[in-house]
Amino acid sequence: MSTPFKESLDREDAPFLAAAAAAAAAAADVASDSNVHRTNAAHKHNEDGDECNDYPHGNHHHHHHHHHHHQDEEEDEEDVKLLNKKIRFRLMVTLFAMILAVEVGICMSNGPVTRIFESIACREYYAQYDPTQIGANGQVDEDLCKIKEVQQDLAAVKGYMEFFDGTLSAILAIPYGLMADRFGRKSTICLSIPGFVLNCLMQLAVMWFPDTFPLRTVWASSLAWLLGGGPVVAFAIIWTMMSDVSTEEERAAIFFKFGVAGMGADFASSAASSWLMALDPWLPLLLGWALAIIGMFFALSLPETMGASPGRGSKKSNNLELGQIFSSHAEYKSIPSKEQEQEVSSDDEDSAPGESHVDEKAGAAPATATRRTVFAAVKRRVQAYFAPYAFIVQNRQIMLLLTAFLVYRLSRGSSWFLVQYISTRFKWTLAEANFLMSFKPALTIPLFLFVLPAISRRLLKSMKPTQKDLTLMRISIVFLAVGTLGIGLSSHVYMLIPSLLLQTSGSGFVFLTRSLITTLVRREETARLFTIIEVLQSMGNVIASLSITTVFQLGLELGGPWIGLAWMMTATAFMMVGVAVYMFRLPRS
Repeated sequence: MSTPFKESLDREDAPFLAAAAAAAAAAADVASDSNVHRTNAAHKHNEDGDECNDYPHGNHHHHHHHHHHHQDEEEDEEDVKLLNKKIRFRLMVTLFAMILAVEVGICMSNGPVTRIFESIACREYYAQYDPTQIGANGQVDEDLCKIKEVQQDLAAVKGYMEFFDGTLSAILAIPYGLMADRFGRKSTICLSIPGFVLNCLMQLAVMWFPDTFPLRTVWASSLAWLLGGGPVVAFAIIWTMMSDVSTEEERAAIFFKFGVAGMGADFASSAASSWLMALDPWLPLLLGWALAIIGMFFALSLPETMGASPGRGSKKSNNLELGQIFSSHAEYKSIPSKEQEQEVSSDDEDSAPGESHVDEKAGAAPATATRRTVFAAVKRRVQAYFAPYAFIVQNRQIMLLLTAFLVYRLSRGSSWFLVQYISTRFKWTLAEANFLMSFKPALTIPLFLFVLPAISRRLLKSMKPTQKDLTLMRISIVFLAVGTLGIGLSSHVYMLIPSLLLQTSGSGFVFLTRSLITTLVRREETARLFTIIEVLQSMGNVIASLSITTVFQLGLELGGPWIGLAWMMTATAFMMVGVAVYMFRLPRS
């Protein structure tokens, strides 16, 4: 390795990292959020003549400055600004459209999927126990489907589906994150399009031919996520792209806007969906999926953001000087990429970058030595693979905040069953319950657009942005915990609605946390952090789907006030996060 490269890694783990640096650079998950790696990668991107060559003009010219170290810094800065304006506007519009379409689509299909699953489970049950209840058209009346056995079956099918989706997505996030770094954000997100299409088709097949496929075969649809890694990867890349082009001051605001967009989507779609469900559940289902898939196709028009980052603070935060990176470009190129690795002969395995290749050149390495070095190489690979994530584990404050992402999904988890819960507990139809749920976002949107910003302006004038985020976060988590507990305890709709309101007021929590946690890491670590967050969230989904499914079924079993057991449990989890958030201390700047 070139020496300047080594010195520039001035961190406590420098000696170890320097050895692993090149491997790490290649293996860092969605790591290379540093301007440096980005420029470098974007550079390769252009040389390879990638089909997603969507750079606005003037971009090549922008990269070549870096070769003459820093004499052109000023022009360069201007360049980046210009480039950025163009990229950013187009990017934000497209990302908004994508998030909206995908959210609306998935949301619209949620109620109908539950209803269709319910009717299939219901028919399977009655065919076995009481065939007289099955109508002439082969359907069973919805009221008859509210019995415990059918509801438990339904909860199992939905819960395990979430479990399989979540597990696969979490496992796949790491290789696909790596890809987003190697080949750019855009080509990676384009890969998930066929995955989305396939997933929908597989679910459709099961629902359309219930006599051919038993309901549980729908779990196989999770396998579609092998193509592109599914929503987890898609959203990690979307968040990263947003981060790529936003400054710290704007970040919280942008995340909020995206959050609001998502909620607006939820609102419009749940309302539309319950209205259409009354006619026929297939309508909103197909409409929703079509929308989500169209949303994914927008990815084709995204500009690549890997090389674009607002020209700010790059000199402070980048320990690696651009010139040095280019001097070590040779080594950087020589890292075997996944495809090449297979062709490399086994004794070449251990040639980690920056190590002597003596025994290979001699070619006389005895077999035993080779075996040992192969083992060492594997070990080194694994270390290099996770080295880029070391900064997360070492920072106690980051760890405290990360608990939030793991647990926040529990509330999402309990909300899958909320419609089912309301309809069971208050003896409503699913369409009515869905309708009540669609009011939730109607209250959230004004909250996010007007109330929270107003509070943060009035009350928190004197505070720094990070303090603001922290204060609002602490208020939000209390609301979340109390509201969730209320939902679980409510014996009447009059108690349910205020509790829903409270829980909703706390829902800004996760955006605030995301914005705050971004300030704790260096610029070039952002994408890694977001990948970890998405993985944690999908782990949260898995835990939620397993535990909440079980607890909800247990609640149904116990009956009466215990139907809300899952929400009481979630509230307890929120209280624990509350403790973590109150323990959190801002780093002294």
